[in-house]
Amino acid sequence: MKIISMNPRHGKVSIRVDSLDDLWYLSQVVIVGDLVKSKSVRRIKDKEDKLRSGGGERKTITITVKVERKEFKSDDDSLRFSGVIESGPEDLVSLGSHHTVNVEKESVLTVIKDKWSKIDLDRIKDAEKSTLKPKFLVVIVDEGEATFGLVRESKIEYSDLRRNVGGKYDIKDRESRKMEFYSEVSDIIQNTSGKDGVSNVILAGPGFEKENFFNFISEKNISRINFLVENTGSSGRRAVSEVLKRSTVHKLLAQLNSSQDIQLVERVLERIGKDDGLAAYGLPEVFKATSMGAVEKLLVSDTVFMDQRKVIEPIMLDVKARRGLVHILNHDSEAGQQLDSLGGIAALLRFRIQ
Repeated sequence: MKIISMNPRHGKVSIRVDSLDDLWYLSQVVIVGDLVKSKSVRRIKDKEDKLRSGGGERKTITITVKVERKEFKSDDDSLRFSGVIESGPEDLVSLGSHHTVNVEKESVLTVIKDKWSKIDLDRIKDAEKSTLKPKFLVVIVDEGEATFGLVRESKIEYSDLRRNVGGKYDIKDRESRKMEFYSEVSDIIQNTSGKDGVSNVILAGPGFEKENFFNFISEKNISRINFLVENTGSSGRRAVSEVLKRSTVHKLLAQLNSSQDIQLVERVLERIGKDDGLAAYGLPEVFKATSMGAVEKLLVSDTVFMDQRKVIEPIMLDVKARRGLVHILNHDSEAGQQLDSLGGIAALLRFRIQ
């Protein structure tokens, strides 16, 4: 995200969407009642067009909508704000009519609020900082199978590739099929690097295939990509989570929220399992811990944050005021789903509260 201008005193912040993660941040910042000003496509009908369905010319206009409903779908990376048109070219649109603004990569928009909270301003600044963070790709390689985990700021995006490379006794055909499979995996890595700005790739897997593939791709002399090879006890998507929990890759992944989320939820679950009193979960318990200044790290599901914002936001501000850290998790991620099973809010504590 690029902050173009920030004038919270007048309620205005203008930004440019630079990545798909920015949509996730915006879905938390913009609430019902806010104004969103952006270029948008609208079908403009003349008198003749109004007499027949589907008529009219599609034009790009600058329009301001008062948000009545928002829809964010992380599975297809879409963000829409629907509401009443507050301003726009009056010769082309009717003020008070309804319209939906679609926000996507490279969209420029201005968000106007009656009052910007510190939490919302921090989320906008966090989104801008996240653009500068390095992107990572985890590739789990096994016999004729590859799982790709693109570690984005808000979530891990998975895809899979499976090919029949033949049996171990079909040596000739097996070798040529493996080379074709390696080429496909290599192409996906290079395409992802170019499209998403990935500069670091972690190759992992339970057997020797990761080393074989690493030798193959090393001969291609791919520039701008750093490779790290890791062994795992599992394969597929489970192996991606296994890699992200490894201390050997913590330094590489430390800047990305989605990686931190996995590690933090794991620590919460460990402390709950040990029953050592240094973890709290569920709103009543976390509220109590916060009021006592015991919260070192607060984990909040984005759905809980948006659904119970009036209750959750004061807790977040209190934790930050006492130099604690706050993490908002995407409910669609593995860590977010685990957190939702704990009530959508949990905390790592500095000391026991009972």
